[in-house]
Amino acid sequence: MSSIRDAHDLAKSLLSLSLLLAACGSESASTDPTQTSAAAPSSAVAGPMGTAATPTQVATTTAPAASQPAAAMPTVTATSVPPTAAAAAGAAAPAATGAPMTSVSMPAGGDSGWCGVKQTIDASCTVCHNEQKTAGAPMSLKTYADLNAPAVSDPKRKVFELVKERVHDKARPMPPQGALTAAQLAGIDAWVASGAAVGADATCAGNMQPTEAKVEWPPKNCDQMYTIRAAPESAPNKIGAGAEVHPQTMVQSPWGNEEVQAIAWKSLNDNVKVLHHWILYGPQGEFLFGWAPGKDYNQPLPADVGVYLPTGMLQLDMHYNNITGTSEEKDASGVEICVLKKANFRPKTATITMSLASVNINIPAHATNQDVTGTCMHMGQPVRLLSASPHAHKNAHHMKFTVEKASGQKIVMHDAAFDFNEQTTYPLDPPLVIEQGDKIITTCTFSNDTDQVITFGENTGNEMCFNFAMYEPKDGLTCASSGMFPGGGMFPRF
Repeated sequence: MSSIRDAHDLAKSLLSLSLLLAACGSESASTDPTQTSAAAPSSAVAGPMGTAATPTQVATTTAPAASQPAAAMPTVTATSVPPTAAAAAGAAAPAATGAPMTSVSMPAGGDSGWCGVKQTIDASCTVCHNEQKTAGAPMSLKTYADLNAPAVSDPKRKVFELVKERVHDKARPMPPQGALTAAQLAGIDAWVASGAAVGADATCAGNMQPTEAKVEWPPKNCDQMYTIRAAPESAPNKIGAGAEVHPQTMVQSPWGNEEVQAIAWKSLNDNVKVLHHWILYGPQGEFLFGWAPGKDYNQPLPADVGVYLPTGMLQLDMHYNNITGTSEEKDASGVEICVLKKANFRPKTATITMSLASVNINIPAHATNQDVTGTCMHMGQPVRLLSASPHAHKNAHHMKFTVEKASGQKIVMHDAAFDFNEQTTYPLDPPLVIEQGDKIITTCTFSNDTDQVITFGENTGNEMCFNFAMYEPKDGLTCASSGMFPGGGMFPRF
């Protein structure tokens, strides 16, 4: 149990609080319009090594509503890898991934002086709170002057005062999904209590800095690369000053009806100033890939595993945050995916389950800290859980995923605060083996500050409780989702 939790914690730190996360919060109230898309054909396809080719893929969208960014046609491109490289990759032993990364080397922090506090902030917050104010962060926290500036939300107070409050905030914690250690919190508290003195060196030149991840891209063993963008780079989405929006774009799978396995992906970040996060969903709402500040590549997959990619209509959900911006911004972000063709498939194929869930959601008006729990008892052959992906809406504030083994052992795979605006995937390293008779329990905690009962549903004002876990072998998990959703319809995506 402890080894799984330790590996999970390491994965979270490597994600830099992934999804998505670090301190990417806004002090301002936000709105939540959504954009639906439907039919207007367009295509953009690249041939081998990026050369032009005859268009073969089609992406569709409608004109946005007035409150949305001016969405252009999404683009889908395919780039083939030279046959010799693909053949060589197929003949060789499977690599762990095409995107190996080094670990991040940073001390834990906790010193009560300014440089100890800066070490903590640099490790956990400035991935968003930097000079660019990534993902709509309201201020930078890079320098001593930044911490001593008037707060955006309350100019009568200093930023460092609000930093102390936010890192202790149970409802809206910062970082949202990667709580600071007790030593780090104590260091911040002591520094603020002492008057937030600068000390001898305002720049803290002796502090260690995060090491840059070394990534090989494109991976050597790809058969083909596919690119999906929310809009063409020549006609990007437009996000107005002071806007926070969630446009959703429907895109036909660029691999058509061909069977492919994904082994690596890379986020294509066009404008990180306003790009808060994106999620790519499959036709049944399955969580395929996601991004938010802190990690541009997927964690390496086990060497024998490739990820099943569905055919049909995919949905790319974008979240833009330009609330603190004073001018219009543009963005054409997306994802590049490395795939294997069937002849070179890895021996094991993973997929996403929608079965780890509860749809029996009924949160009374003004209820607080109400748990909703779903249980899956696996009765088939052993499967391996590779990752956990919490999904709910704005009334959820905590997610806990546990396994009760048939032997009586209890394993916690995920237990953390949840933020609708900060959703990500947590790798399980090593994978968690689920055997016959084991129970996988999904628990979501909600609070309802409205006068209405909240139930399961597609709209943001409704709720969901899911763990979109990746597992292998495909279709091996026995608690099927057949008939799970009201009316028997397809799973709502957002």
